[in-house]
Amino acid sequence: MTTIAASSPASPPAAAKKKRHTVSQLANRVDTNRQGQEGAAWISWIVEGLWGCGVEVISASNDDGVDAIILLKRRPGLASYAGPTGDLIFAQIKTGYVDGVPDKDYSIPFDADKLSDWRSKWAAYPGPAVMINVIPRRLIRAKAKADATAGVPVAASEDPIAYWTDLKRPDSFQSNKVLFRFKNRFDAGTKSSFFNLCWRWAEFRKLPVIQLNDSEKAFNDEEQPDYMGSTPMRVVARNYFKDLKNASEADTALLQATITWRGWEHITRMERPARTKQQSIQLLPAVARILLTNSGVKPVTARPVSPMPPMTPCNGQELHRGFDTLTARVVFYERHEAVVRVILERTKLFEKGKFVRETVIFYSVYEVARRKKSP
Repeated sequence: MTTIAASSPASPPAAAKKKRHTVSQLANRVDTNRQGQEGAAWISWIVEGLWGCGVEVISASNDDGVDAIILLKRRPGLASYAGPTGDLIFAQIKTGYVDGVPDKDYSIPFDADKLSDWRSKWAAYPGPAVMINVIPRRLIRAKAKADATAGVPVAASEDPIAYWTDLKRPDSFQSNKVLFRFKNRFDAGTKSSFFNLCWRWAEFRKLPVIQLNDSEKAFNDEEQPDYMGSTPMRVVARNYFKDLKNASEADTALLQATITWRGWEHITRMERPARTKQQSIQLLPAVARILLTNSGVKPVTARPVSPMPPMTPCNGQELHRGFDTLTARVVFYERHEAVVRVILERTKLFEKGKFVRETVIFYSVYEVARRKKSP
């Protein structure tokens, strides 16, 4: 009888040992949530602590291409501009996304399709849109360690640094990259750059509105200039200016300034480009309505009245001159709305130190920010 030796049951496989990480490996692992919070906190500190402005961080559930909204404010020390301006800047915050601390212009790569989708969203926001790249402390420390090893002077601070780019500029992109310029550091001095992005559009939106309606005459017998006829534009505009001048002389209470040929000579002077002259004379009906005493547009001193150097012996007479401006939003019916500014020349005559008379005349007119685009 053959005896079969009972085989001993196979021992269970040894449990796989969990791989242990070294301290340096653990330090190099990135917690993206914590890193993102670090970036948002750093941006909030700069905007609220250094700029004196407001920032509203958007929760991830509502993130639609924007992580924060910056609310621009002017400091209380500027009495005429203190408080919120009404300008909003939409910011996408990216923390990290680079291998080291930048020392020149650089870029952040993204999926081309996602970037294309984001660009359409950024373009739709009713204000400037920017991307801010925050370089986190872990990269600052790594650079400091490398510099110390190489014998290079180490920066004293381990605080994050950040750079920004304008997402509404076409040259801020390549097909799958967002480009950052090294000069665009996001710090205490960036506030003025962000004000320039908005360029006072919120302030302009508060201006009085003038409706350039053909059915409402600015003065008796006003006829809107017809530039489409056979008569040259300059002649049509000069005839309108002459009618406005006659109306201001007939009723001195009609306008906030006297109309004289000095204004016409200034806006049609030879050294002005032809297109600029064209734009100014087309604004003459707007000038008539802005200058009406009941228009609601008030003059603001642009240059205080100050003595003029005498050109010839003046027998004790002294002339002082300054400039005022009246600015309004003008709604045209044949073109887009514009911000129009009228300039008045204010002169005061003194004789042997005694005030004699003051005159205020129309001096010039132009469109404010004609070459700028509203964000």
